[in-house]
Amino acid sequence: MNEPWIQQAIDNALEVHISQIRPGDTILHLDGKIRTVSRINIVKDSFMGIILFGDSYNLGTIPVKKLILKL
Repeated sequence: MNEPWIQQAIDNALEVHISQIRPGDTILHLDGKIRTVSRINIVKDSFMGIILFGDSYNLGTIPVKKLILKL
């Protein structure tokens, strides 16, 4: 990722609770990839809670890095 605007977005990322992520948001996933969230990527499970891209972010204890993209 050599684009300066991508690095700036990563540096200015907001750490939010998994419940604050909505379809259309762009996040820095735990695997290091930048991903745009769609409706099918958010699952509400009765046991694990909210699951984003198959990950519960340790049952909501790890914050999600939400990117603020300004072009």
